[in-house]
Amino acid sequence: MAGLARPMQHAVNNMVMVMQANMDSVLASLPPEDKAAIRLGRAAQAAHDMEALVRAFLRLGRPEEHSPVDSGRFLGTVQPLLALVVGRPLAVEKPATATVAPRRPAVDLALVEAFTGAKALPRSTPPKARLEGTVLEVNWPLPEGSEAALAEAGIGAESAGEGTRLLLPAA
Repeated sequence: MAGLARPMQHAVNNMVMVMQANMDSVLASLPPEDKAAIRLGRAAQAAHDMEALVRAFLRLGRPEEHSPVDSGRFLGTVQPLLALVVGRPLAVEKPATATVAPRRPAVDLALVEAFTGAKALPRSTPPKARLEGTVLEVNWPLPEGSEAALAEAGIGAESAGEGTRLLLPAA
């Protein structure tokens, strides 16, 4: 899988780029209020979302990487998978970012496991995440067994009232 992840990601990116360019070209020729423009705009957004989800998923199969990256950018790349695991809309705030050095894909997989805890929230409580530098706060407790995966990936975890503070590995 590791050998196929990068070429697969490249191939998907190329296909989405072609779809996106064609949709953008047609959209530019239509008035914004036109029903076809509205539908095409939704299709363009779906293509963008699909590409982000596939990219995040394929990153899980790539060889280990350990490069410094902005924490907001990192979270943005893994967010489509986290939202998928949560199973409903996930509100994410990023008031401040910092440089982190996540061991990928280990950190991505550990976060996926930690975010399954949001499924235990009552339906009336929307799942929320807030990134403040290297600290990612979520409004749910960690699911049983996920602390070990987080620790192995270099992510610290501590309870914070009803939620959890996850400490991403700083660069």
